[in-house]
Amino acid sequence: MELIDFIGGIGLALLIFGIGSVLSVVVTAKFIDAHLRALIVFMLAIGGLSMILLLMFGGAAGISHIAFFLWGVAFGPVVTMYQTAVTKQVKDGVAVATSVQSSIFNFSIMISTWIGGLLLTRFPETGVTAIVYVSLTAFALATIIAFFAKGTLRAS
Repeated sequence: MELIDFIGGIGLALLIFGIGSVLSVVVTAKFIDAHLRALIVFMLAIGGLSMILLLMFGGAAGISHIAFFLWGVAFGPVVTMYQTAVTKQVKDGVAVATSVQSSIFNFSIMISTWIGGLLLTRFPETGVTAIVYVSLTAFALATIIAFFAKGTLRAS
């Protein structure tokens, strides 16, 4: 099985991811109302960059740590950004709309986890790399969609 030889192990990778995630949530809170679209595009692009770093440098010391940090930065505020986007689209029934958005987001995490598991079990030699390619593709498509969603992702 192809593994990323991450110095410090998966525990350190998760810690670095978590630190990036928490920091980005704090920063996002300051800019979300005035710069929603730019923030979403930026965070998705950072997520794509993190996948590119993992593909290009694998487990290279320092670079893979930066990649996990950037991945956390990109992932941390996603729910907040998407819920803000939903509340800007709905005048009545905001609670229902955000609940549906949250359910869809959780469902997408479930499907993504299932796909990742399939890639790891069916393709043990390339599963990790395949997950990174699928993630990069998803980040790229989402970035393009968010970039062109000028009316939908308007600032307050």
